[in-house]
Amino acid sequence: MVREDKVEAVKQLEEIFKSAGTLVMAEYRGLTVSQQTQLRKDLKDAGASFNVVKMSLAKRAAENVGYKDILEYFAGPTGVAVIESDPVAAAKVLKEFSKENEAFIVKGGLMDQEPLTMEQLDVLASIDSRDVLLAKIAGGFNAPVTKLAGTLKGVLNKSGFAFKALIEKKESTGEISSESEQSEVSDEAEEEIKKEEE
Repeated sequence: MVREDKVEAVKQLEEIFKSAGTLVMAEYRGLTVSQQTQLRKDLKDAGASFNVVKMSLAKRAAENVGYKDILEYFAGPTGVAVIESDPVAAAKVLKEFSKENEAFIVKGGLMDQEPLTMEQLDVLASIDSRDVLLAKIAGGFNAPVTKLAGTLKGVLNKSGFAFKALIEKKESTGEISSESEQSEVSDEAEEEIKKEEE
């Protein structure tokens, strides 16, 4: 590679490293072309990319942007997963892919310019995805409303039953019929008074 080309390649890598929220380095020696293609597709769906780069150039770019914590990972055939969006989704892809392919060995990385260990990557991969978390939050907001609606319905049903029972009790004791008879008597008395006044 010509010197000018190397300088340009390093600059491009510096930009990639600086713009990424998370970087994960992994050894890919022994992966077939179809396996690498599948990894790239899965990572793309998760908002990330997998880049195979010349290690000496990647090391120089990392050094230039101050990412000294990841320099040790640039040895042997190493690819760089560049995660620009949700790190959880990409971490799940990387973990699942490494389980299915022994040749793919995740070494470590950086997240928000801080070292990212394998243990931390495993924790990331175990977190629910953004969509699932949002669904859980929405469900949490919805649950009290649903519970309140159920409670109100129960109260209204109980009130209805209580009111019906009260009416039946009054009918059985004759309170309702006697009240209606009293109102009829009072109406007749009013009419007689009016006639006398005329």
